[in-house]
Amino acid sequence: MRLALSVIAVCAGIATPVLAQENAEVIHWWTSEGESKAARTLAQSFGAAGGNWVDNAIAGASAARQAAVTRIIAGDPPAASQFNTGKEYLDLVTQGLLVDIGDVAAGWEKTMPAALLAASQYEGGVYAMPMNIHGRNWIWYNTALLEEIGATPPTGWGDDMFAALDKLQAAGKVPLALSGTPSYTLSLFESILLDFGGPDLWYALYRDKSDAAFEDPDLRKALETFARLRDYVDEGSSGRAWNATIAMIINGKAGISSQGDWAKAEFTAAGMTAGVDYGCVLANGVVNIGGDVFVFPAQNDEARTKAQNLLIRTLADPATLRDFNAAKGSIPPRSDVDMTGTDACAETGSAALRSQDTAVPRLSMLVDGTVKGSLTDLIVEFWSDPSMQIDDVVARYKEIVQNG
Repeated sequence: MRLALSVIAVCAGIATPVLAQENAEVIHWWTSEGESKAARTLAQSFGAAGGNWVDNAIAGASAARQAAVTRIIAGDPPAASQFNTGKEYLDLVTQGLLVDIGDVAAGWEKTMPAALLAASQYEGGVYAMPMNIHGRNWIWYNTALLEEIGATPPTGWGDDMFAALDKLQAAGKVPLALSGTPSYTLSLFESILLDFGGPDLWYALYRDKSDAAFEDPDLRKALETFARLRDYVDEGSSGRAWNATIAMIINGKAGISSQGDWAKAEFTAAGMTAGVDYGCVLANGVVNIGGDVFVFPAQNDEARTKAQNLLIRTLADPATLRDFNAAKGSIPPRSDVDMTGTDACAETGSAALRSQDTAVPRLSMLVDGTVKGSLTDLIVEFWSDPSMQIDDVVARYKEIVQNG
């Protein structure tokens, strides 16, 4: 197993030095240009504290998570591993394989959104450190391109969106740049659903699982709008990576896209300024929050444990979180991090986070992986098959959620 992992590391261009006292290996999937710059801020902070960040960047979230789990179970764990906010690492917690970081988490209940903190806890312990809050439902657009064709920037998924998309199509541009992978196809639908139904419908569907929610006309409207967008996406969207999709907005090939605020790091890396060169919109003023966390596998060596403890303290420091989130394009998970002077998009996102009425947890924080997977399959099938009827989609939607 270790030989296989060594081969993987070499193929990824990763040097794996012999661990010394100050070395802490970190597995993550921040591999795009903007993401790599953000990860380097963490390495620099750890270095300034006296540690040595051993970078193990593995392309793709699923591949990185699987590599980490394999290493942990095999008894050769990294000092830290990236996961998404949610229930992805719960099995590791229940098997006693992760460190409880409750000592550094003291006071987080006063500075962190309740849903985010709850997702990091299990039976009184804290087993994950939220590093950021990503809004998953942003709309992005190229300001200069919309001005050039005389299109008004959209404020959501209503009539003004389709007016802009029509003008982009008439100008020979790709109206809607989509990363046509299953997760991003689902995210597009979620953005539309939150625009029309807001937090009330979101919670009614996924937390309360109420019969009335599936009869709500806003759910049908969201599905109809989602289906209508098929006509505005280019043929190359299927399987396209998220950063390649944002590159289409940056270079003016496409006008509008929808995805999380990790996209902002790519705009920044391209030298573009929020509110000037590109625009950002939270439809209905609602932010669908998720993000990244680090978990810290239990170590079997004193030197590794010492380095891990230093890493934990460094990552929890507000200055570290500020530098990282400024580079990542995300919002700090704690209100005690001073982000004065950040860009217009960050200010919009921060304002939405201040209220439970406008900040809603991502799907995987409300349902388990099986339900999310089945919903993803349904939405992707609906996107790919225009012959599917809305009534049939709603019926299957209800069955998946209520029986999950």
